[in-house]
Amino acid sequence: MDFPLANTFGVRHELFLQTVDDFHRHRHRVNKKINRLRRSLNIITKDTKHYSEKNKTANLTSSDYELNKGFGDVLLLLMDVHSSKSREKFLISKYKKALKHVKNLFEIIVNEKNELVVLEVLVIASLIEGSLAISKKKYEKSLNAFSISRCALQFLYSYQELPPQYTKELYYNIIDFIVDPALKVSASQCNTSRANDLAQLSKEQAFQNKHMFPYLSKAIEIISKTNAAYVTPSDQSELKLLKELQWGSYSATIRSDDLSLAIMKINEEVKGIMDEDSTSYDSSTEEEYDDSEKQEQYIISTYLKYNYLLLRVRRDITILNGLNAAVERLKNVSKNKLLVSWKECLKVNDAIISSLEEVTDLPGIANDDDLMDYINTLKAYFTIKKQLRLSQAYLISNKYIQALALVSNSRSLIENAKPFSSETEGNLPRNEDLENMKEHVLEEESKLSILASHFNDSDDKIIIGSKYIVDNKDKFPALSGDNLLSHVAPTKVDIQPVHVKPVLFDIAYNYIGDSSSNSEQELQHVSSESGGRSNEEGEKKKGFFGLFGR
Repeated sequence: MDFPLANTFGVRHELFLQTVDDFHRHRHRVNKKINRLRRSLNIITKDTKHYSEKNKTANLTSSDYELNKGFGDVLLLLMDVHSSKSREKFLISKYKKALKHVKNLFEIIVNEKNELVVLEVLVIASLIEGSLAISKKKYEKSLNAFSISRCALQFLYSYQELPPQYTKELYYNIIDFIVDPALKVSASQCNTSRANDLAQLSKEQAFQNKHMFPYLSKAIEIISKTNAAYVTPSDQSELKLLKELQWGSYSATIRSDDLSLAIMKINEEVKGIMDEDSTSYDSSTEEEYDDSEKQEQYIISTYLKYNYLLLRVRRDITILNGLNAAVERLKNVSKNKLLVSWKECLKVNDAIISSLEEVTDLPGIANDDDLMDYINTLKAYFTIKKQLRLSQAYLISNKYIQALALVSNSRSLIENAKPFSSETEGNLPRNEDLENMKEHVLEEESKLSILASHFNDSDDKIIIGSKYIVDNKDKFPALSGDNLLSHVAPTKVDIQPVHVKPVLFDIAYNYIGDSSSNSEQELQHVSSESGGRSNEEGEKKKGFFGLFGR
């Protein structure tokens, strides 16, 4: 009885019940547990005639609970209602019966000192009240009941300490899978204005309509004693809401306070982003927004998606910079390991290009020439970075013509790319980066042109590539003895040649013993002894069982 939610919803969540048979088996286990508790507490009613008069469970008192908390566990398990589609028409009667056990349980725990235990029982009661109200299609009551349970569950997540076999995620699992879906249904039926902000909606309902269920108002009192913020709606009248949105050549009026607050929240989170830390982007890239039929909301939706995708690009740039720095720190590595490291960089580079392509597909982007040029320049920049990395991979493999083709394509891209018309944000490339890349591309093209004109893939001479023999096993290295040992593999071990001279073989031969003659003599001796023993035995056994013939 110390953890009512863990003993009911927690057990059910751990079993991962899916099918009707799963729920039936669990119900059977719960019934067996109730019977064991009743036997141990001696509250079994054997004579079931006129059962309501002889029912010992309904006559429990607070003194019984103080003597043994197992009486509370019996009522708690009787409150547990398992819904299944095959028994859907019986749910209303089940909920009503569960509410009777709720009232009995509150009568016996009236002197319970642990208020968190009482609060968990109130959560179960509010869930039953809300489910019963939805079954009866009384959505105002269900909205209030589930709002109280949501506020209480968030409070318990912060202040309740569960046993080791359970985690606090239990409370949010109840919110995600039971409370929030019911709140959305109730809010849509009641036509509330805050159907999208369930946290604020639940606080308002719990605060304003706390007298709809008088006995559940005790949950609000318990929460208010410790932290009233969980049941008090935030005062948003003092905030200066964003009423108009300017984005490029577009403008839109924001008529929804919730949408205005969401945009302001995102803008605040963007200010806290650090370009060196990729995890600082997480809080700003988790929101999803739906389009609307109105033109202004199309603009707002596109603005939000554009900023989301651009934040994703900035995060990937931070990751790419970290990978490039790690590659630069690699020294004395084989060609295969270097190619694997470059492959990881190319994956992130492809993700950046993919995000930029999603930006170009957004509605309204193609109509804004400046914005389209900006995105195309970014896409060209990262495409060139990808091609330069691929050309390096071909270069160390001595494929100069392929490397030259990639660099030549990069030169055409960088020449056609338009410079940025305005300053870029965060770690996005700037005009200086474009100029530096252009110089680098021209330099690489001149080098590869010389290499491609003098060498090709059929040449035996290798001037660029891996310097280790392990990466070029099909070609004999034209190196001296000392240089050959240092170019076997990228190891830090000094390899020394073994001295081979005829004298060493002579000395070694002296230590080899010739035991062949000795072994032959021993074999002959053993065979002669065995032959002698066999003859003696044969002579002894002559005659009738050795009795005659001696």
